[in-house]
Amino acid sequence: MSIAVSAIVRPSRILFVMVGAICIGAAAIGLGIVFDAVGDLPRLSRALLGATIIFLSVFGFYHGVRHRKILHIDISGAGQFRLTEVDSAGPCTNTNRPHVKSQEAVVVLLKDSTIWPSMLLLRLQAENGKITTVPILPDSVSRDSFRALSVACRWIATRSELQE
Repeated sequence: MSIAVSAIVRPSRILFVMVGAICIGAAAIGLGIVFDAVGDLPRLSRALLGATIIFLSVFGFYHGVRHRKILHIDISGAGQFRLTEVDSAGPCTNTNRPHVKSQEAVVVLLKDSTIWPSMLLLRLQAENGKITTVPILPDSVSRDSFRALSVACRWIATRSELQE
């Protein structure tokens, strides 16, 4: 049996909704502080704290939306990861593959990656030291791809020395 897997990982809609809900909740708390519904603070402190919380929640949501990208993960039979950013996930009929960016990187699965039955949180380190965190939920890939990625990551985690 080979663990070779190739999958296109799309941004998760479930994760997008959860991040949005958390940001809306934080912004609501900020509004509650500004309008004196929460806490007993002086007016200036209340305004500064509320505005800061609202700003951070909007920034957090913007940051989450901005960094959503489609990734192509290839795992070789020997357990080597290749991570490529994809512009769109359409069919690849053109031989020069215009939708695949040239930023292909060989990465290593780190020790602190999370591999659960319904979620993979892969922390991958490139040769230059850059760490990329790839959240993979069941709605990010097909059911078969999710299972294959999960099995391959578990196999790599048990067979090799993972980096810290």
